[in-house]
Amino acid sequence: MRTMRRAVAMGLIGLLGGTAQAQSWKTTSDLLAVGLPATAAALTLQQQDRDGTGQLAWTLGATVVSTQALKSQLPAERPDHSGNDSYPSGHTAVAFASARFIQKRYGTQVHPALLYGAATLTAIARVKAEQHYAGDTVVGAALGYAWAEYCTDSRSDQQLALWPTPTGVAVLWQRSW
Repeated sequence: MRTMRRAVAMGLIGLLGGTAQAQSWKTTSDLLAVGLPATAAALTLQQQDRDGTGQLAWTLGATVVSTQALKSQLPAERPDHSGNDSYPSGHTAVAFASARFIQKRYGTQVHPALLYGAATLTAIARVKAEQHYAGDTVVGAALGYAWAEYCTDSRSDQQLALWPTPTGVAVLWQRSW
């Protein structure tokens, strides 16, 4: 939790104090893409959750491998023309995979708004840094969320989930009695 707060704080300080706006956004996204998985790992260690550690490894591994596979098969130029690997956003995929892992595995130990807010800030920062188009981050978010949903078992009696619908997204909340 402290790691995520530090990553967000350092990112915001970089944004406010930076001279190059795009570079500040890039720094923010880098910090969040490291801070969220580090927070997830710290939680598994704090909980002495060996199964959770394995599930986090599978979640992040599958997310990174599938993201890189898509990047290699579907080359797309970045908005700043720095490369041909814009689609999908790996930073956003890892951020959403980590957020969903924490929320699904540990429930309300970390507030979902903080988790998904940090993951969404990662996506916004990638677009503002001119590293990705908005569509790249949407696909990255969906990819990371889906892998965490698939690879993670819940330990909590409460669940919050996002499910796509024909007209948008449904937010579902479930509690065991």
